[in-house]
Amino acid sequence: MERLDLYEKKLFNFIIKYKKTLDKINNFFDFIVINFNIVFEKVLFLITTVIDKTSLFMRYTTFPIHWIWLKIQFKKEKEQKLTDLPLFQIGGHYIYGRPGAGKSTSVYHAMMDYAYLTGKTSYTTHIFELPRKDEYGRDYYHHQLFHPSEFFQNGTQIVELDTNKHNVIVYEEMLTMYHQRNNKKSSHNDEILPLVSSMGGQRHQGIDLFFFISQLPSNDISLMQMIKYYHEVKIKKGFDYKHWLETGKFKFKIKGWWFESSLIVPNGRSDYKLEKPKKWFYECKYDEDMKYFNRLNLKAHYSNLPKHKGVEMKA
Repeated sequence: MERLDLYEKKLFNFIIKYKKTLDKINNFFDFIVINFNIVFEKVLFLITTVIDKTSLFMRYTTFPIHWIWLKIQFKKEKEQKLTDLPLFQIGGHYIYGRPGAGKSTSVYHAMMDYAYLTGKTSYTTHIFELPRKDEYGRDYYHHQLFHPSEFFQNGTQIVELDTNKHNVIVYEEMLTMYHQRNNKKSSHNDEILPLVSSMGGQRHQGIDLFFFISQLPSNDISLMQMIKYYHEVKIKKGFDYKHWLETGKFKFKIKGWWFESSLIVPNGRSDYKLEKPKKWFYECKYDEDMKYFNRLNLKAHYSNLPKHKGVEMKA
């Protein structure tokens, strides 16, 4: 029994010593960690204070030069608001330019830009985009093709627009669709008159933007007087340096579009004038989406025509 008591006593003494040693080690590490945190916090506070004082000193000592930087920042922040740009003001927009000026490309980019902003896409009179592939390899499109006669017949609107999905209507190349010299024809008025009426009630229908693209500087006077903005566009392209680095091939891509935008103000019953012209640059931000722009969107129109059967020429 004495041996057992002695062994038990030694065991308990060892446990007590081991616990005291462990407590000392834990206390030491606690001391190190706590003091490290305190020192780190003080150093961090000192650094932030120095940076704050330095930046304060720099702000005061760079007057008035720092106003250059401030003006640039103000301009950037303003340009970041899409709805502040003339092209995205609620209402109708007439996009004018000669062939190759960039009318259709700028509108397609605007359609995508507005889709990313609102989550809704566009109605278009021609196939503006090439098909994309889903995860199963099936073709799909973002925008909805339509023909005006689906909506407008005999001078009235006969179909409700699906504005849960689409809030923009795009008329590609008005030259091939409407011309002011045809404004006495019933076929012309059957679509133009309800279109003008539809524009008048666009807020009630949930349509934000009407884009009318044309190579003619003007169109039906009733339509022109309902349009809010007149835009003349010119495309800007640049060297694709990244593509050259990766492939060694020369390629030029769209950098953006220069616009001259003016307000359309009715001037009497059969005329209008352009006021407050503004020149601005619309940057191309979606290079990947622009790959799906259908550059031959009018091809289907001409492909559906009967082919010419001429007599073979002989010498």
